[in-house]
Order: sequence, then structure tokens, then C-alpha cells
Amino acid sequence: MYTYPYDINSYIRSLHYYIEQQNQRIAQLEETLQLIQGELKEIKNKPTTHIEKIEYKFDQLKVETLEGTLNIGLNPMNGEQIEDFAVSQSKMNIPDVRHTHKDLIGEIENEIDEYLSNDCSIYIQSKLNQQGTSIPDEHVQFVVEDIRKQINERIIFYLEQKQAELQDPTRIHEVYSAIVDRIKIDIQNSITAYLNNLPDNLKEGQDT
Repeated sequence: MYTYPYDINSYIRSLHYYIEQQNQRIAQLEETLQLIQGELKEIKNKPTTHIEKIEYKFDQLKVETLEGTLNIGLNPMNGEQIEDFAVSQSKMNIPDVRHTHKDLIGEIENEIDEYLSNDCSIYIQSKLNQQGTSIPDEHVQFVVEDIRKQINERIIFYLEQKQAELQDPTRIHEVYSAIVDRIKIDIQNSITAYLNNLPDNLKEGQDT
């Protein structure tokens, strides 16, 4: 008669114990799954907040005087806000472009400064001619200088958006050209919006 090389009873007891352990584990998993399903059901049943469409009436904005700062629209955010982007940037340990790309910032500023000094007033005059109106020369210069004050933060804003490209030295000139072109477009768009909403009493020849 064949004799088993091990104790069959011991093997059966071990197998029974193992099955019992697996049954307990399955029961625990089923209990956990029920808890998760219950929590998901509660979340789905909670009321949610729905925000309707928000509309801003920018066309109602009017400039009444030439005192202070115009902020004619080149930079809709102030220097502390550009945007919470700066806060998230610091949390991600992204280098501050103000320190890492000083030379590039300076080059862009010089290019835009030259545009403001030589071409911006010409652009303003061309838009006024299209409208068949005019404003005093000092008003034109006031607009140009107000834009000039906003350029630095606008450069920083665009550089922050191009962190990936800035990591590649071969793309620096590409970044430079793209930002210069973008800021010139911003300047032209803001001037157009400003002149379109300019009150009659600020136009040359009108009663103040």
C-alpha cells in the first residue's frame, strides 16, 4: 500500500485555516467597499452651487480726467496680482524670471521703449484720423507714458508663461520676438479701446 510522504490530516488543517483567512479578508474588503459606496452616495446627494454666466460691461467705462494713472487696459492686473500665478510659481520652485533673465527683460524693455517713443504716437494719430477727431498732443503723451509704466510687469507676465521655452537657450530669441510682438499688439488694442470710449469733453475743440 502507498504511504503519503506527509501527514494528510495536517495538510487539510492547514488548507482549512488558509481558506478561513481568505474568507475573513474577503469579508473585510466587502465591508470597506460598502462604506466607500455609501460615502459616494452621500457626496452625489449633496447640493451643488451653480454659478450663472457673469458679464462685464466694459463699454460703460469712461475716462473723465487726465489726472493720476489711466491704466488704459494694457495690464488688467496690478503688479501684486499678476496673478496668483506668481504664488503657484513659488510653490512649484520655478525660478523667478526677474532674476534669471534680467538681460532678456532689459532687451525687451528697450525694444518696447523705442516703439513707444517713435511709433506709438503715430499709431494713436492714425486711429484718431480714422475716427475723424483729435486730442491735444499732451494728451497723446499722457497716454504713451501711462502705457510705459505698465510694460515691465507685462513682460514678466509673458515670460512666466514661457518657462519651458526659456530652458532652451536656442529659443531665447524666439521668446524675445514673440513677447515683443505680443506687447505691441496689446498696446495697439488698449489704445483702440481707450479712444473708442474717450468722452467728447476730452477731445480737442470740445467744451470741457
